[in-house]
Amino acid sequence: MSPQEKHQNFNLRLYTQYVPLTMENPTAVNHLPAPPVSDQDILNNIDGRMHGPMNGFIKKHFGNFQYVHQNAFLEIQAGGRVSGRCAIPPAAPSPDTFLQWFSNYVSRELDGARGSWLVSSDNRAPKHESDDDGARLLLTMPTSPASDVQARWDHVQVIGQFYHRGCVCYQDGLLRLCRAAHQVFASQPTRLFLHGFYIRGSLIELWVFDRSGLYCSDLFDVQKDFVQFLSIILSYQRMTDQDLGKTNIIKTDKGGSYIILDSVVMPSLGKLYLESQPIASREDLVGTGTTCYRAKMPNSNRWNYVLKFKWRWARDRPEDELLKLAKMKCAWGAVSLDYYEEIESTANLRRGLRWGTQRKFARMQFRQRKGSIEKERQEVTCNADGLIEYTEETDNFFQNRILACIVTSPVGRPLNTFQSLLELLEVFRDTIKCHRSLCYNAKILHQDISPGNMIILDGQDEGEPQGILIDLDSAVELAEGSGTELDITGTRPFMAIGVLKSEYHTYRHDLESFFYVFLWTIITNHAEDPPETSRLRQWSNGDWDELAVRKSLDMDHNGFQTILGEFTPEFHSVKPLAESLRQILFPLRDGVIWTGTDSSPEAVDKLYDGMICAFEEAISSVDRRKVL
Repeated sequence: MSPQEKHQNFNLRLYTQYVPLTMENPTAVNHLPAPPVSDQDILNNIDGRMHGPMNGFIKKHFGNFQYVHQNAFLEIQAGGRVSGRCAIPPAAPSPDTFLQWFSNYVSRELDGARGSWLVSSDNRAPKHESDDDGARLLLTMPTSPASDVQARWDHVQVIGQFYHRGCVCYQDGLLRLCRAAHQVFASQPTRLFLHGFYIRGSLIELWVFDRSGLYCSDLFDVQKDFVQFLSIILSYQRMTDQDLGKTNIIKTDKGGSYIILDSVVMPSLGKLYLESQPIASREDLVGTGTTCYRAKMPNSNRWNYVLKFKWRWARDRPEDELLKLAKMKCAWGAVSLDYYEEIESTANLRRGLRWGTQRKFARMQFRQRKGSIEKERQEVTCNADGLIEYTEETDNFFQNRILACIVTSPVGRPLNTFQSLLELLEVFRDTIKCHRSLCYNAKILHQDISPGNMIILDGQDEGEPQGILIDLDSAVELAEGSGTELDITGTRPFMAIGVLKSEYHTYRHDLESFFYVFLWTIITNHAEDPPETSRLRQWSNGDWDELAVRKSLDMDHNGFQTILGEFTPEFHSVKPLAESLRQILFPLRDGVIWTGTDSSPEAVDKLYDGMICAFEEAISSVDRRKVL
């Protein structure tokens, strides 16, 4: 996982509706609409991950198509006839007539076309623009009616963004295009890449999005290079699935959606059916794109496996190595690795292209006016320039990502679906035991204790874990007598104070994260986020230093009383447990809470034993008949 995304793990969305393990096989994999994201979220995700203009872009993606189409157009202009073709208009459309021309000419069904273009108004255009200034152009396969396009992002194969005036803010228009790309990838999680284009006035840039970032062609003029433009637009409609960036990893038959696993790698699995909705999905456009499904064998009525698609950073250690190590070392409660295969890489997808450092949007100038801060761009936004004009080079280079398919077992429920206080306490006790075994037996430090990485297991026998840790994406193998690398790793609201201060990540920091997850789970009480007035809301805002100070105050005696005051009546009985855990983790030294790590064997055992025993005592006193 790259340093750019290590602090962004909380973007992994959990689908927390509980689906019984005996539900029948679905007929297709359908995806929930992507949740709303702000322009700032999109900007944070793509900024510094843009390349362009790329030499050889058009030749790589349109070489064969462009040759065929341009020859056909030349034949038409010379008086010949080409089956299925319409004559080139006598003149290129102006920006004012472009949308009408596009709807009349390009959107028609043409011989050999696999899809059709849809034109929709851009209802997220900046407020200073007129309502009809921006338009979104979408190529759908199979053809979808305009009224259906917003609900069928799984049909969209190419995206376009058009503004008939050249003076639209370049950055805002590109973010509109990225918003559409976000929707497509959220609905098509196994997609390899996505084509797009961005038109401002008569100027156009061609774009491709993948999980390593986005890159564009040279800027050209639609009116001056009309034959080239038209050949490219028609090429999109005739591209194969491979040309469009689609994969056939997930297939469908009368039994539902399924995946065929390499029988050589894992002979016992072969074919797995997937549940209709993913149980988790990462929201970011650029990054791991992690999506997880429950899966089952043919003719089975139990979803016994979790199938995960993930674009890991090539420099990261493959997750399968750590899972195999945990199993070999007999780590208690460790997830079983049932299948692992690497399918594709962004370096391979971009082969033949040459690029340098990545680009980010140029810094804006600010000036004070009448007590308010207004943005003033360094250049007038209506000039005839593309990406180069509005961005600057960074020190970052392309980060290759590898698409991996991982199958694990057992299958569990999300943490916030706990059905009783007893179940919740047992899950926390056992996940801490699991963490201890990973550290002691396998020398693996998890480093990302969060609600999304703790699951509840059903039907477990006495002595078996009621809950376990999952997802070793951020985990590291501990070398004897050394700390881990100096990176801020974890999920923002649950990071330990020492981690926020850039200290080496230790076992104690993970135990502190368990405590934050416990408080979060109690106060959210089955919801996704804490109440609007909760102090926990502030655990996600600000820079690392601000978060460290804020959490230190909240973990002090006086601040913690405010946290306890947020416990609703059904959780008042665990207030003593919460206070006990706080004192175990934050002993007073010279009148101030201590957040450091004692790595002596005696101190390690004392801290693990103290937290596990605190949960055991709470479990022994809980009303076992009470359901929440």
